[in-house]
Amino acid sequence: MTPERWEKIKTVFSAALAVEPADRSAFIARRCADDEECRIEVESLLAAHDGADSIPGARKAIAEAAAEIAVEQDSEYRTVLEKALAPHYEIVRQLGRGGMGAVYLAKEVALERLVAIKVLRPDLLVSVEGRERFRREARIVAQLSHPGILQLHTFGELPGVWYFVMGYVRGESLAERLNRRGRLPWVEAHRIMMEVADALDCAHRLSVIHRDIKPANVLLDEESGRSVLADFGISKMPGFSDGLTESGMVFGTPDYMSPEQTLGLSDIDERSDIYSLGAIGYVMLSGREPFAGGSSVEVMHARLLQEPADLLKLAPSVPDELAAIVMRCLSRDRANRWPDARSLREALGRVRGIADDGLPEGIKDLPSFGPYAFIWVAAWVSFALLTHRSPAERALLLLISLLVPLGLMLHVWNVGRNGIGSLQMLRVASWPPEWWGMWWPKRLRRPSDVWTRLPLPARMTRLALSGVIVLVPLIMVARERLTSAGSRVSDTVFFAIEGGMVLVAAAITLFAFVWARKQRLGAVDSARFLFGATAASPVWSESAMARLLWSSKGLVRPPEMDSPADIFRAIREQLASLAGESMEVRKAAQELADNTLRAVQRVDDALASLDRNANESEVGRLSERLAMLGGPASENTGEQRELRVLLQQQLEVVHRMRDFHQITRGRRRMHVAVLEGLWAAVSAASGRAGDATREEFGDRVAALKVQLDHDSAGTGRGA
Repeated sequence: MTPERWEKIKTVFSAALAVEPADRSAFIARRCADDEECRIEVESLLAAHDGADSIPGARKAIAEAAAEIAVEQDSEYRTVLEKALAPHYEIVRQLGRGGMGAVYLAKEVALERLVAIKVLRPDLLVSVEGRERFRREARIVAQLSHPGILQLHTFGELPGVWYFVMGYVRGESLAERLNRRGRLPWVEAHRIMMEVADALDCAHRLSVIHRDIKPANVLLDEESGRSVLADFGISKMPGFSDGLTESGMVFGTPDYMSPEQTLGLSDIDERSDIYSLGAIGYVMLSGREPFAGGSSVEVMHARLLQEPADLLKLAPSVPDELAAIVMRCLSRDRANRWPDARSLREALGRVRGIADDGLPEGIKDLPSFGPYAFIWVAAWVSFALLTHRSPAERALLLLISLLVPLGLMLHVWNVGRNGIGSLQMLRVASWPPEWWGMWWPKRLRRPSDVWTRLPLPARMTRLALSGVIVLVPLIMVARERLTSAGSRVSDTVFFAIEGGMVLVAAAITLFAFVWARKQRLGAVDSARFLFGATAASPVWSESAMARLLWSSKGLVRPPEMDSPADIFRAIREQLASLAGESMEVRKAAQELADNTLRAVQRVDDALASLDRNANESEVGRLSERLAMLGGPASENTGEQRELRVLLQQQLEVVHRMRDFHQITRGRRRMHVAVLEGLWAAVSAASGRAGDATREEFGDRVAALKVQLDHDSAGTGRGA
């Protein structure tokens, strides 16, 4: 075993000691990737560490040696980098370390902005192949200009350090979000797949194959919400030397690489990235990898011989079209996958319930054409009839008013010749714009429109505002016409009517806003819920908004049991149908659901905070700083001793926070169990009637309330 390999094993082993025993296997599999020998050696060291006959001193020596190696590497990176880049950049902290080197968060002094700086490892700096690979990554990224691809600012080659400066994405990676939430709502997963496919389309049009599409390389910007593709370290592009595949070596992440990538084939094309994106979609929708479980070798072997489990069986709430798209991406035969990222993106855009409501390609430009034509006609006809014009001028204006409707009719006729009915064309043309949120004829709304699912206060507000928008201008025009015709109707009457309408609309709006705030919506969410567009969008899938929407069918859709917000939604909808139950019992059940969901959200916030402040990186950082100070024999000053004590105390606090993280996760499971029990009780009550059932249901609600109170009070620290 080479010294470099032993250093890698010790580093992984040291980091694994800070991970909970139940999570170590998955952690080691991620850190060792496709290095099976590394995994076996680390697991062997852990077994010896946990054994009763192991020597504590030896265990400590191994951990300290691994920490010292990591500290020496980081210290060397940082010292050289700070000297080389001063005074243009100020290094803040390390963001991560990968196979090519380390990534640091830095502040660009001149522009006062945060950037990410990637530095080539010193041992690779002396290698011609390492330098060329690093330079190639920078050159490839520099040619890709797309909002969904991490931007390259500059590249530098200085004595002792090679680096390039990239944009800094404030937020989290998709891997971190999946680790925190398990799976994502299908609308959110669909959006992320669309955005990554769009970024891949840009790369593929320049013949760049990423070859390492995985959740860790998809960054989620917390400000814009956009997905950003990063890390083109092993990408492939014509015109650049590619020693990675010529030797038959396998590079990538086992859970996400394509079958041809697993075999180490040299003719990898864009369909390999499409397979990997399909694997990401599978994980987002189902909460598990396509071939979960087993070692890296077993996963790679399964990918070559088996098809993944049917996505719809794991996530039945996912639309059939979206599930079919993901499963086609995961076809073992690349000839059966989507031919390119653009085709994949277009297929994702046709998923019903998203944006264009699954319209055929020929009529995607029709929505809103009808309202535009109506406004065009109304404007020109009003101008012709309500102003003093000669007969010839009026005829000309009326002729102009027919231009847009005539164009609409011609387009409907042309498309209709391709087999699409004219009536269907006219209905689609009469859909409201996507930004429209006011009243619209029900038959002319989009199929995915949420208007019929809005609660009464939201609909009344929109109806009142629609009345003011339409009727007040008409009243003004009528007053003007009557006045010009010599009518003696008092202006006061018109002003009273107009003012009364405005006051009524204002009162309804105020009432609805107060109602929304009582439903625990913030000011911004209240405005979106009461006035925002009713077309399908990710906004309506957010838990705060979705829980207030009425069921779209007479029967309540069963909830996704791993989503507290969706269980809450189902309970709320089912409670509305329990006409036989007493108002007090239903009110108690709704209050219990509200309190439980709030408890889950508080726990989720606490878990997110613990993940940020007491994660593995923080343990490693403190351990590395302790190792830099050396043992007691090397403590030469009082300041060093004080610093060491302080760091030890910090490390102890972080370890306690990690322990509390496990306790908090347990609390979350108990809270979700209360929601699940309440859903079961509500479902049972909805299928029966009678006094006995009513009493049973009330007793069950009371028992669940006691359980929630006990779970919330049974911990020493609040979430």
